[in-house]
Amino acid sequence: MPPKPVYIAQISDLHIKPPGSLAYGRVDTAKALERCVAALNAFAPRPDLVVISGDLADTPTAGEYAYLQRLLAPLELPFVCIPGNHDSRELMRAALPQAYAFASGPLNQLVEIGGLELVLLDSSVPGQPHGELEAPTLQWLEATLESSADRPALVFLHHPPFKAGIWHMDRQNLRNAAELAAVVRRHPRVQLIATGHIHRADGA
Repeated sequence: MPPKPVYIAQISDLHIKPPGSLAYGRVDTAKALERCVAALNAFAPRPDLVVISGDLADTPTAGEYAYLQRLLAPLELPFVCIPGNHDSRELMRAALPQAYAFASGPLNQLVEIGGLELVLLDSSVPGQPHGELEAPTLQWLEATLESSADRPALVFLHHPPFKAGIWHMDRQNLRNAAELAAVVRRHPRVQLIATGHIHRADGA
């Protein structure tokens, strides 16, 4: 029998503000997330996992993460997340404890589901808008991909490792994309690299 399909849903750049506040002064991101959660719950076939690829909070504050928890509570699907440039590693680790690879520092994760490996990389640079994969993250990625020769792997991070053609976002993309590319070239089992950050459907 063929293997059962695995369905992964990706959402990104939630930018949750305190209740009653609008992102960028005009976007009700809380209402957008409520609609998104309802849509995810209604999908058929139902996703096996939701990946949230960064910028969960906006400022960020502990209150924003608490509000995010309330907004995600109706989600009937398991989810994992990585930080973006608007997030705080420390606040996110406290609010959303998951199986992070390191006890401190980058919030990398490995998720095994239905014969797939989802490799979640923390490309955030505390206090900066651009992305960079720290040396421990690249070393962890190499070791993780070396752990199997043939199991398909999907890589997620917040910052695109390519130019999108949007000048103000390209200044904030992944600074060491060549180092990521070198690792991926050594491991052809990587089937996909998915990102967020640029707020465009074709950039994720």
